[in-house]
Amino acid sequence: MSSQKIYHSISEFFNSINLEIEQDFDFTIHSLDKLHGEKAISSPFFRTNYVAFLLIASGKGHYTIDEHWFELKPRSFYFTLPGHLKSFTIEENWQGYMLTFSMEFLRSNYPGNVDQDFPFLLKETVPVMYLRQQDYQRINRLCEVFIQEYNGNSTFKKRIVANQLVTFLFQTKELLLSHQATISLANRPTEIAKSFQAALNKNLLDITKGNAEYIWNVQDYANKLTMHPNYLSTIIKSQTGKTVKQWIDERIISEAKSLLNNTDLSVAQITYRLTFEDPSNFSRFFKKKTGLTPAKYRTS
Repeated sequence: MSSQKIYHSISEFFNSINLEIEQDFDFTIHSLDKLHGEKAISSPFFRTNYVAFLLIASGKGHYTIDEHWFELKPRSFYFTLPGHLKSFTIEENWQGYMLTFSMEFLRSNYPGNVDQDFPFLLKETVPVMYLRQQDYQRINRLCEVFIQEYNGNSTFKKRIVANQLVTFLFQTKELLLSHQATISLANRPTEIAKSFQAALNKNLLDITKGNAEYIWNVQDYANKLTMHPNYLSTIIKSQTGKTVKQWIDERIISEAKSLLNNTDLSVAQITYRLTFEDPSNFSRFFKKKTGLTPAKYRTS
């Protein structure tokens, strides 16, 4: 399972199946009929490092995520999260929209608390929602506005799209409350991965609030979950395609970028907020992961 391909952007995935799309930044929205040909298609199993939302107006198919299978039909609305093993099949060509974004894009452009405001982006698999007509129309209108702005040439396109994404996510949150969408994940490795990600989110949230003294390492998470660190590492790698350290480093970088984009804190202040010992260590870590120093990232 760990050998499955991981795609870091929607354009990277569709290029792999010989369908080309344009992507200017870590957000996309496209009409579904532009993302497939005339014939029915089935994707290989794959993982992504981005969030994908699909609204299906017409067509027929299904998708799988981890050990779960879901039917897709008109007025289906669903999303998939980073790290999960998934595939999809289009039996009758779909009409609708596909929206994708990275968690880094959201965190960098949203001044609020992503973990608290949009917890559904950090939890377990959520089943497909089959929308009532009025709910479908509301989400469809949002997607139409997205398309118009995304294909426009505004100087502020990225910021406009980011603000619209926040509206879209709050609308999704409201829909989830009304649909009471839940799923039973009895599989033990899946439960371990879910518990690890919840603990990771809490530790980083505590760090940014000043309620934790240091960023946890593999041993700390193993202690929390009462298991050997090697076993935890094996489970997380097999379930998500990434190591525990990769998950930790990506979250640190995501939080750092959010602080650089959304606060006036100096690099030194951000260094200590994220519990690094000195700014030089933090700058080296940040540059190794992003190719830019924190100061250059802030002004880029």
